[in-house]
Amino acid sequence: MPRLEIKYARTLNQRTGQEPPFRVAFLVIPGFSLMALSSAIEPLRSLNRHVGEVRYEWFLIGEAAGTVAASNGLVLQASYGINDAPSADLTVVVASLYIEAFHDRSVFAFLRRVRAQRRLIGAISTGSLLLARAGLLTGRRVTIHWEFGPLLAEEFPGVDVCRALYCRDGDIMTAGGGTAALDMMLDLIASRDGRTAASSVADQFLYGRLRPGDELQRDDVRWRYQLTDRRIEAAIRIMEAALSTPLRIAQIADAANISERQLERLFLTNLGMSPSDFYMDLRLTAARSRLLHSSDTLEEIAVSMGFSSQAHFSRAIKAWCGESPLTLRMRRRQVVGSVQKDVGRP
Repeated sequence: MPRLEIKYARTLNQRTGQEPPFRVAFLVIPGFSLMALSSAIEPLRSLNRHVGEVRYEWFLIGEAAGTVAASNGLVLQASYGINDAPSADLTVVVASLYIEAFHDRSVFAFLRRVRAQRRLIGAISTGSLLLARAGLLTGRRVTIHWEFGPLLAEEFPGVDVCRALYCRDGDIMTAGGGTAALDMMLDLIASRDGRTAASSVADQFLYGRLRPGDELQRDDVRWRYQLTDRRIEAAIRIMEAALSTPLRIAQIADAANISERQLERLFLTNLGMSPSDFYMDLRLTAARSRLLHSSDTLEEIAVSMGFSSQAHFSRAIKAWCGESPLTLRMRRRQVVGSVQKDVGRP
């Protein structure tokens, strides 16, 4: 260990004395994101190495002890099941795809027992939806992977769903998934061991700055579409905010402080399509996500995306991607045994 790290470790040891390790339990739901789990565990391992002592311990929990398959088909071993798991200072639900129909009462009961112990509880990626289904998020501000934000907000209107990378509301911690799990754990480390320690861990992963929790999950519209004109950027933001209640292009142009003809010209020049085609693409992309990741009926999805009827919706999505909504839903991603089978449209 380099001399500076030894000096820092000694200082930390003097501060913590015989304080026991902070224990983190990860409840992994079949189909969980391995990237998100690794992003949450590795900062803890790195901090231990950095300070030269076991400041953090972690273990995996499954619905039962044994193997649990990740969304990429790799299999991990859960040391405990929900009925014999030891207590932890923080319990984090790690989930990803395939949870639209997950309503396991025994898992929800376990989460409520954890909550009753007044310990920290958290979720990564779509794990926030499971915390909500367990009845633990009413009146709380939380985040979830951006694809599932509308589903969580619609299913639980009493939950304050934000688009942040990660969020901490009192004793509830949530992260959007992927590398946002690393951000959430760096924030935990900063709160317990200091910002210098968290920055050192981030440096180990070539991660750069410590990202604040309120930073948005998705890139700014301007960067995403390589835009230089603020007016077209404003128009896209207006479209994204009105997917379920579509506006007329003239209304969008007026709100963006531009004429409809100018807006048409800007979209064709910068994006290669008309504003109406771009708007429809946004709506159908959101509808396809609902088809793949929710159990909503076709009629419910059609209404939520502003289509006048299920038939209108079906015709539009088939013209857009060449497959009907029913075909898309039948061909959606599934976990078959321990191997991810993806026979749907990428």
